[in-house]
Amino acid sequence: MQTPLTRTKLSLQIFDAMMSHIVDNDLQPGSALPSTAALCEQFATSRPVVREALSALEAVGIVEVHNGRNAVVKELDSHLIKLFLSRVLHNNQRPLTDMMDVRIPLEIQAARLAAERASGEDFLILDELMARMDAALLDTVGYPVLDIAFHLAIARATGNGALEWFSEALRIELTTAMVEVRRFREVNDLVGDEQHQHRRILAAIRAGDAAGAEEAMREHMRSSEQYVRMIEESHVAGAVQST
Repeated sequence: MQTPLTRTKLSLQIFDAMMSHIVDNDLQPGSALPSTAALCEQFATSRPVVREALSALEAVGIVEVHNGRNAVVKELDSHLIKLFLSRVLHNNQRPLTDMMDVRIPLEIQAARLAAERASGEDFLILDELMARMDAALLDTVGYPVLDIAFHLAIARATGNGALEWFSEALRIELTTAMVEVRRFREVNDLVGDEQHQHRRILAAIRAGDAAGAEEAMREHMRSSEQYVRMIEESHVAGAVQST
């Protein structure tokens, strides 16, 4: 069955549709996408538009395109994981809850390992981020961006490439969620408490107290879970009101 698209940003719409196709069908590296001719028929559009969409997929590292052959899915990398994660989360009813289920054990393990492995250079970065967060407490966009950067710096301080890789993959979705949560007055009122939690985490890491860092991060994640519930409950309420 044809899937005709509007003329506005046709190639971007095909890009998005092909992302869904790869995710929904769990295509593995080396799997071929439909031919250009088949895509033209499916989306009721021209070859140049389809080629532009495929070129965009190739540019971000999702597929390889060779003349005379169907595009094939490439090996996964962190950039591709970000795109897939975004697609999967946006298709779920409770995307932030799902994201937190992944994030919490990563953050707790990162805090423990950072306490055991962080270097002097890591502490210079963490201290700078802490100072910038202190100066940005009232900035409803800048503070969340720095907040997530702080957590990513902890992941990097572990020296564990896989942990850093997964943390980086979550970065876009986490930053978006943190900016959204600052819409709530009660969250803004508690941002000072959140920063105090960050100080506790950093102090435990600096002291080499792995158990203390783990517990401080666990407490911090409990607060983050409360914020996530605020967002998702507001989304549910908004959906009910619009019906």
